[in-house]
Amino acid sequence: MEVLEFILIVILISLSGVMAPGPLFATAVSEGRYNKFSGLLISTGHAIVEVPIIIALFFFGALFTGEFLKSVVGIIGGAFLIYMAFMEINSKKREFNGKRTSIRAIITGSAMSLANPYFLIWWMSVGFSLALRAISFGLVGLIIFIIVHELCDFGWLGFVSYTSSKTVEIWEKSQNILSMVSAGIFLIFGIYFLYSGLTSILAG
Repeated sequence: MEVLEFILIVILISLSGVMAPGPLFATAVSEGRYNKFSGLLISTGHAIVEVPIIIALFFFGALFTGEFLKSVVGIIGGAFLIYMAFMEINSKKREFNGKRTSIRAIITGSAMSLANPYFLIWWMSVGFSLALRAISFGLVGLIIFIIVHELCDFGWLGFVSYTSSKTVEIWEKSQNILSMVSAGIFLIFGIYFLYSGLTSILAG
């Protein structure tokens, strides 16, 4: 796999995850009414939890690296992505809380990440698969993975909060569109991960 291909995969999967309307997205919209930079603070709290997980998965994968492990994790990750696609398609409209949270945005970003069961499942499957792919490029791959993934979070949530003070109604109405876009990307890469993993196992 080429570096540019890896970066593209990380960008698309990361954006599809952060764009899907959920707790972090809803908080960025809600808090953006009071602080247009709250999305960056929420992303910081999210990154405090997320970056150590990425590093741990990378070095764990490096210790037990092998095509079979990559294939199995890829299959699990692909299955979870397809599951997430159907969850997005069947999800109900979210309600945004217009009240200011009493918890600082950074703490909120960390707390919502830890309290979301799908967050850990995502990293144990899809995220782990991406970490294993990063191993092919050594420590440079780890740095690229972290930077690209976190930039997607900071860029999107920052954009949402910055614009939500004047366009919160637009964000509320766009939930279904964002869900369909995310579901489509989840489904495509879910099939890709499954196909790659199964092909590798059968070829071995």
